[in-house]
Amino acid sequence: MNAPDDLAPAERRDLGSHNRELILDARNIAVDFKVEGGTVHAVHDVSFQLHKGETIALVGESGSGKSVTARTIMRLLTKRARIGAQARITLSGKNILELSENEMRRLRGNDVTMIFQEPMSSLNPVYTIGQQLCEILHLHNRMSRKQAMQKAEALLEEVQIPEPGARLRQYPHQLSGGQRQRVMIAMALANRPDVLIADEPTTALDVTVQAQILNLIKDLKDKYGMAVILITHDLTVVKQFSDYVYVMQNGRVQEHNTTDALFAAPRHAYTRHLLASEPRGAAKPISVDSPTVLEGRDVKVAFTLKRGGFLNPDFFELIAVDKLSLNLKKYETLGLVGESGSGKTTFGQALIRLIGNQGGEIFFDGEAIHTKDRQAMRPLRSRMQIVFQDPFASLNPRMSVRQIIEEGLIVNNIGANSKERVERVRQALRDAGMPDTILNRFPHEFSGGQRQRLAIARAIALEPEFILLDEPTSALDLSVQAQIIELLRKLQDEKGLSYLFISHDLKVVKALCHRVMVMQYGKIVEQGPVADVLERPQTEYTSRLVRAAFDIAA
Repeated sequence: MNAPDDLAPAERRDLGSHNRELILDARNIAVDFKVEGGTVHAVHDVSFQLHKGETIALVGESGSGKSVTARTIMRLLTKRARIGAQARITLSGKNILELSENEMRRLRGNDVTMIFQEPMSSLNPVYTIGQQLCEILHLHNRMSRKQAMQKAEALLEEVQIPEPGARLRQYPHQLSGGQRQRVMIAMALANRPDVLIADEPTTALDVTVQAQILNLIKDLKDKYGMAVILITHDLTVVKQFSDYVYVMQNGRVQEHNTTDALFAAPRHAYTRHLLASEPRGAAKPISVDSPTVLEGRDVKVAFTLKRGGFLNPDFFELIAVDKLSLNLKKYETLGLVGESGSGKTTFGQALIRLIGNQGGEIFFDGEAIHTKDRQAMRPLRSRMQIVFQDPFASLNPRMSVRQIIEEGLIVNNIGANSKERVERVRQALRDAGMPDTILNRFPHEFSGGQRQRLAIARAIALEPEFILLDEPTSALDLSVQAQIIELLRKLQDEKGLSYLFISHDLKVVKALCHRVMVMQYGKIVEQGPVADVLERPQTEYTSRLVRAAFDIAA
């Protein structure tokens, strides 16, 4: 549906109302992709303007055309893409769409540059950080190798990477996710571009790292008078870091306005829907005499790691989970939060015996399971299930929906015959909010949210009592996140499920969990009812997590 002209006119509402210089003017961008069986109209008639020294945000759900619009500015579309004849993108007086490929190469990195969502797929794994930074510098500047290395070290220092000289000799896999994103920012800013396009730059990062990266981009923008196009689906980020917002849906701009005006009085139904999709509500209280489903006592997990060379190896013990205890009741959702590397997932997997523990006791429904081997655990597997962060990685791409869900039923001898199993598969799909007519389709035919529903359907088909949810909503759009939260609540009510919910998204934890445990370096630093811990944190570490989640700019 087209937005009324008064909600999305071609020119922004504050054009000419301030003294900033207009640096980028995009008009009537339309992009089609030729695909087997026809044409996909990815972007329709999108117009926007950007001034020096400001940040505009393109927001909307997956598939709304945000990234395609940004790639059109960079001329980084595939050969199958066709840009509409009416489109015009003017950067500092030049129409980008009329430039030759050589002229575009000079423009990219110098005038306009882009950082992507997943830095590991943008950094070359076989070259050091120093080599990759120097390549960018050599492309656009005449300087010696020594000068390039000095400049590269200064860039890493500017993006606040510790020990920048040592990092130049390291490879991408030796850096954390946040450090890799800082390297991408350093590369993007190497030649002081006029425009920076940040495409979901913090989606896969912890809340504290996200806050650091966004504040870093803001500081560098202010320092160099850069203009930023921020592509995101996180409305907290939009509210605190952008000056002007364009809301996209199905390849069209449905509404745009200054950030304050849009959040104060959204006019389009889709904008209101997005703003209402922030995780809300609270978990239903549970009975005080509810039985315990899962218990861990002084659980310890340690890994033996090697440092030093082949001839002079040095082995040391890394304690990932340091004598932790946990008690989860029926109908309860317990949140396990902390930054990457805090031991959350390791603890969760140890509790359901997916990895071994080096100490402590674990009980499931009153039965000791810490001494059971893989074979002895098999009868219990149908009663405890796991849903992973990335459903595309956990669903076999060669198996149909029916095969994916039915596999667990066959392995656990559930269902008298094929007909009964298929009916269980259909029921699981209906329970997960999916149609039961999709049995012969494959994972790649579904969106991220639908794939996560398939992963949940696979888990609940076995009628478990307990589900370990490992970051099940972190890569999803806000509105899809809200749907998954509602689904998990509904299934808990109907089936008496208990959840251990591992996450770094405290907004989701607040909406879904009864209690929360905060982990850091393999230890629990704070725990208690969700409202107590998140509203009145007792430790500085928890306070930092809460500030980063609910007030990024702080």
